[in-house]
Amino acid sequence: MPGGSARPNVWATLARSVQHLMSSLHERARRLWDRARQEHSTPREIGWSVGVGAFVACTPLLGLHFWVALGLATVFRLNRLWTVVGSRLSSTPILLATTFCEIEAAHRVRTGHWAPITWHESLAHGRELLGDWIAGAAVVGALIATCAGLLAYAVARRVQIARPHTPERLRLPSSGSPPSKPPHSTR
Repeated sequence: MPGGSARPNVWATLARSVQHLMSSLHERARRLWDRARQEHSTPREIGWSVGVGAFVACTPLLGLHFWVALGLATVFRLNRLWTVVGSRLSSTPILLATTFCEIEAAHRVRTGHWAPITWHESLAHGRELLGDWIAGAAVVGALIATCAGLLAYAVARRVQIARPHTPERLRLPSSGSPPSKPPHSTR
């Protein structure tokens, strides 16, 4: 082609397309994040959500805590984000300690003596002591869930007091005058 190219710059077009795609994905992710944070987000609901997630974290359903927590949050109409956060209490050191406590507590109640394991061995012996693990998960899991839920409630309540959120229906009109009261019934 003599004298220059009339073709548009392919790289510039590709860069604009990628930039548009990234901007669109960022906006969708931001909307999804905002929706997840605001879903069932009163302090009470956040406390219940974290508590349910923490209880799930104490179950022997290793590898499924995320999905079980997400499912329970959906079924019970809790905040899915905070329920999944609560289920993250199952990190390895905490999981070893809770598993050990669950197995030992149930084994002690069932047999009258402690199970002959150390906390490092609790996961290795989890299959052979699965009945104790499940029974202990109900008790220890309920205790941990209660503590985590109450802590989450207290923190959420404190944040709510520090940053009050006024719902749209309670905001003052743009004129600055207080909203009118509903008419009184004469009955």
